[in-house]
Amino acid sequence: MPPQEASAVEEGPGLPRPGRMGPGDLPAGSSRAAFVSPETRTYLYPGPFALERGGVLPELRVAYRTWGTLDPSAGNAVVICHALTGSADADRWWTRMFGPGRAFDPDRDYLICPNILGSCYGTTGPASIDPGTGKPYLGRFPPITIRDMVEVQHALVVSLGIRRIRLVIGGSLGGMQVLEWGLLHPDMVDALAVIASTARHSAWAIGLSEAQRQAILADPRWRDGQYSPDDPPSAGLAAARMQAMLSYRSAPSFEDRFGRRPQAEDLFAVESYLRYQGQQLVDRFDAATYVALTRAMDTHDVTRGRGDLDAILRGIRQPTLVVSIDSDVLYWPSEQRELARLIPAARFSILDSPHGHDSFLIDVDRLSEVVAEFRGEASVRPVAGEPLARGYRERGLSLFVVGKGRVGSELLEQIRVQRTELEQDYDVVLRVVGLADRRGALLREDGIDLDAWREQLAAGPASGPLDLRTAPALLDRLARLPRPVLVDVTADEGMGEVYEQAFRRGLDVVSSNKRPLAAAGRRLDALREARRHLGCHWHYDASVGASLPVLATLRRLIRSGDRIVRVEGSLSGTLGFIAGELQRGTPLSLALRWAMGLGYTEADPRDDLTGSDSARKALILSREMGGAVEPGEVVVEPFLPTPLPKSGGPDELIQALRVHDEAMAARVEALRRRGQVLRYLARIGPGNGHALAVRVGPEAVDAELPAARLVGVEAFVAFTTARHSDRPLMVQGSGVGGASTAGALIAEIFRLPLGRDAP
Repeated sequence: MPPQEASAVEEGPGLPRPGRMGPGDLPAGSSRAAFVSPETRTYLYPGPFALERGGVLPELRVAYRTWGTLDPSAGNAVVICHALTGSADADRWWTRMFGPGRAFDPDRDYLICPNILGSCYGTTGPASIDPGTGKPYLGRFPPITIRDMVEVQHALVVSLGIRRIRLVIGGSLGGMQVLEWGLLHPDMVDALAVIASTARHSAWAIGLSEAQRQAILADPRWRDGQYSPDDPPSAGLAAARMQAMLSYRSAPSFEDRFGRRPQAEDLFAVESYLRYQGQQLVDRFDAATYVALTRAMDTHDVTRGRGDLDAILRGIRQPTLVVSIDSDVLYWPSEQRELARLIPAARFSILDSPHGHDSFLIDVDRLSEVVAEFRGEASVRPVAGEPLARGYRERGLSLFVVGKGRVGSELLEQIRVQRTELEQDYDVVLRVVGLADRRGALLREDGIDLDAWREQLAAGPASGPLDLRTAPALLDRLARLPRPVLVDVTADEGMGEVYEQAFRRGLDVVSSNKRPLAAAGRRLDALREARRHLGCHWHYDASVGASLPVLATLRRLIRSGDRIVRVEGSLSGTLGFIAGELQRGTPLSLALRWAMGLGYTEADPRDDLTGSDSARKALILSREMGGAVEPGEVVVEPFLPTPLPKSGGPDELIQALRVHDEAMAARVEALRRRGQVLRYLARIGPGNGHALAVRVGPEAVDAELPAARLVGVEAFVAFTTARHSDRPLMVQGSGVGGASTAGALIAEIFRLPLGRDAP
């Protein structure tokens, strides 16, 4: 059903009745009348309007549209806030948001879209006539703010007799207005929807605005803001629009659409597109309006005159939908994540789209689904709750643990036993809301009982492992909870793709899984870029050295300005244990059986014996050093010179090793006679040119060296640097074990709310 204009509008007490708007109501630049629908109405504010920054508008007109009918309770209103160059005609630029089952239903809602203060589509702005001079304000229009825009909208809403607003919604500049609605008039608004916006204009956004304004001001026709409406600074406005389009879309969007395709012999298709966009804006917009509105956007800061950002946003009590766009380079996803993290009753949703900031005007069907679903939830969603629930919303971490093996089980047990003490120490509320293993997954928003997690997981559906097929739906649900964190304790190859899906939804990741970090360079770069762009954390220190501060030490050395010369060490506590047992005369096959029984080996012990696990750790270290090393460039010599069987279970592997027991014993004895011991070492250092050389393999080590004195599952790493050249900096300790790895993961989890460094 198409949106319908309201047949009647209730007047506010003592205020003039709104009237229809005609082309003559657009004072300067009559060509803009073609962009204002005949259904547009005008509200006349009764008397002068005082502005936040000290100016006064002696007359104020507001153009607006409505759809639907105000119900008898005057409580079914929805206020739609438009963006920079938008108008009151929301049914034109957000057409597919309207209709039964969509975000806006005129049969249910009374929809209002006011044209913002400062615009040139019927509301008073720079193109309007200044009553004092009889000429357009243009560059003399007084400075305005987002709060001024909202106060004007509030006056309009009151004049229409509206008592309650079900939802205030807007994207970009519209989202800034939504936040101010929630702060200025909290008692009138039931719910908020902030789309692709921010709590305050960043230096990046201010810089983009200023570059666009300078393009207009540099046009000779600007004439210090007093240009003739018949001869406006069109070239400057077109150039400003072209610059803006580069921040409204994304590089992949431009590449897919245009590439290097020529439009003419000396004109690329993308150049033609940008010129067209510039001319389109010139035909329908005003240069002084563009300058005034971008300056108003630069003033946007919800903390201005109010206090601390955390306190201000935590004071927003309405259910709030925060929508982010993963490819947005104007208002970055990290800015929306901050909103969702701090607003207590916030739900975070992300649109996966290649189209950049403008996706909220392009991928409208998906956006409508998200908003409609939120509206259904917000109508019954409580804002306040009992103290634990409230504390969880405000200070909670929602953990989804993938993997229930040795490390996963120990992690859950440590959380169960230590949770109360940890929450008191860190002032953070922990809740395990999800679990997954190879059989299936379980997610409970109210938390999983850690006394019976095995039974609960086993009783769930057999949906298969968490992968690209099963992850999106679960991650969507997880993203709606307070500070969601994906904790990966698996060794699965495909978890990198799951991480990317998590980052797209604003989730942090804490992992001990080495495989995503040891992927091909291009794949890892893409994953890290997704994390950076979306403002997420990825903590993975437990992937090398378990609880040993190997990666943390390396980062501190680099950040201090020290130059890393070499990194050497025994990275596998498992092979250290086996080598130590061989030294004591234990047969190889029995040493491996003991290592497996004690939980020291990887899920597949072949990863230890072939050197694959050590190679991944060495590769991760080399990349943290800045090396562009590919997996195939790591030189790997296995612990055993003879290839192992590629299939079979633990018993078959141990049986296969028995034929090597005597040879390995003889090898160790020969080394002992020479005063040496067998160790499996990694070496990372200068290679050809500026490249790093990475090698792992068994070595004969003199008995007096540190590597020879390792005990049990000890690992060690030696950092030779410009400042530690004579005596390398050593990190040494237990390098394997479920308890130590789980403890390291908990430490990484608690780094998240404390705002410490993200790798």
